[in-house]
Amino acid sequence: MAPQDVSDDFVTIKDRQLILKLRSLGAGVEEAEETKVSLLEAAYFADRGVLPMDKEALLAQAARKDKLCREKYAVIKYLRDRGYIVRPSLDGTPYLRLHRKGYRPGEDKTYYLIDVVPKDWTCSPEALIPPLETAGRLRKELAIAIVDPAQDKPFFIKFGRMNFE
Repeated sequence: MAPQDVSDDFVTIKDRQLILKLRSLGAGVEEAEETKVSLLEAAYFADRGVLPMDKEALLAQAARKDKLCREKYAVIKYLRDRGYIVRPSLDGTPYLRLHRKGYRPGEDKTYYLIDVVPKDWTCSPEALIPPLETAGRLRKELAIAIVDPAQDKPFFIKFGRMNFE
């Protein structure tokens, strides 16, 4: 059996040493004797030399289902390079989940939900309601990441909750 298998959504890692390395980096979800890593996380770790795979092939695979995969990859790369753990949502929603700096998944809750949008994004107040409701239901803050491939970093807009008592 190959040390990793690529499916439509995940790369399945079976090599124990690689599983331990990815766990130390806050990546993947362990299942029995293997770990599943999302295609975007796998592309990041392939780019960093942790996974012996081709980053562009992984991004091309991800692009089949997600037209914003390159923008999401840019956000993951930007935040991971700054010490944050950010992962695609495992529940099928299009959001990225950001953990507080210094905490691994499972040690602390997700801090932000990040909705990644293209550089030409326009939005009406009504269009913000679904992501705000999702973040509110999950008791998370919402951040919108606007990604322009010509820029080095995404532009983040934070939405928070407040109450008047």
